[in-house]
Amino acid sequence: MKPQDRARLTDTDAGLDPSDPASPSAALPHADLPNDGAVPMVDPVNDAVAGRASRRPHRLPPLNLFRVFDAAARNGSFTTAAEELCVTQSAVSQQIRQLEDLLDVRLFRRLPRRVELTREGNSLASAVRESMALLAHACDRIADPKAPAVLCVNALPSIASRWLVPRLKRFMQLHPQIKVTLLASSDPVDFDRQDIDIAIRWGRGSWPGVRAEPLGRGRLFPVCSPTLLREGPPLTGPQDLTRYTLLQAVNSSLWATWFSAAGAPGLAFDESLFFNDAGLMLDAAVQGQGIALTSHLLVEQDLQSGRLVRPFETEIETEDGYHVLTSPEFSEKPVVAEFRRWIRLEGAQSL
Repeated sequence: MKPQDRARLTDTDAGLDPSDPASPSAALPHADLPNDGAVPMVDPVNDAVAGRASRRPHRLPPLNLFRVFDAAARNGSFTTAAEELCVTQSAVSQQIRQLEDLLDVRLFRRLPRRVELTREGNSLASAVRESMALLAHACDRIADPKAPAVLCVNALPSIASRWLVPRLKRFMQLHPQIKVTLLASSDPVDFDRQDIDIAIRWGRGSWPGVRAEPLGRGRLFPVCSPTLLREGPPLTGPQDLTRYTLLQAVNSSLWATWFSAAGAPGLAFDESLFFNDAGLMLDAAVQGQGIALTSHLLVEQDLQSGRLVRPFETEIETEDGYHVLTSPEFSEKPVVAEFRRWIRLEGAQSL
């Protein structure tokens, strides 16, 4: 009989009963057989490798194990590594063993009075050494006060566009190593959840868990377009404002306070426009849509350029004002402290 014919013998040909549980084919479904009906051969070497691979972790081992491994690899001694890390020799040995178990390889050969890296250990040591160097370099770069730093400022849209943006270039010229990112938002500030360093908000300075410094008290006065003042009804006194459209913030009663200070309380108005953003309100004033009540910080550029004028000199001082907000934990960080000092000086000069 030819060898290939012997390979094709079935259980029946060999005198075996396929229904017998002891028959080799009884435990092997026919659907799993190769096309030629031959029984698959077992490869113990490949099966061992596959089993070993299946036990390897899908996730990175704890990073502290690599720190211990690096110290042991550099020193060639668990005892010296323990002294460097200020732990016991037993702790180093246990953590090395834990790393070996997780990777399912032997990383060191334990010799009398020293240890040597295995082939796998040498390969891992090079990668760990390079990774540790990259981490050290990144930490040094971040901590270096002379290195370029990024400062994230979150300001209300109105003061961001009308007051802060024209000044930012001057700050960056004074501090070229500081790169400023400006975000415009009126959302509540949470330094623990938001990646910001400084915020500018309007209020009374009573934000919990925040360091708040006044940028300037809110002295408010009316402004309008010179065209509106020239072409509209004459403005000889505060009572004449009833013939104009008042531009005011939503849920604000500051106009009533101003009229009382101007000696004309209790006036009624036919037309009012309400805004939830002071910048939009002042844009409407520039376009001649009415008269707005605002602070000097927001209209400094408009008054200087003549886009807006003051029809009356009466001002009111409110308890609210713009504040510079920082996290108490990081407010004295050099980059943050420098910006705080600069912006408060700018605010004092504007007012």
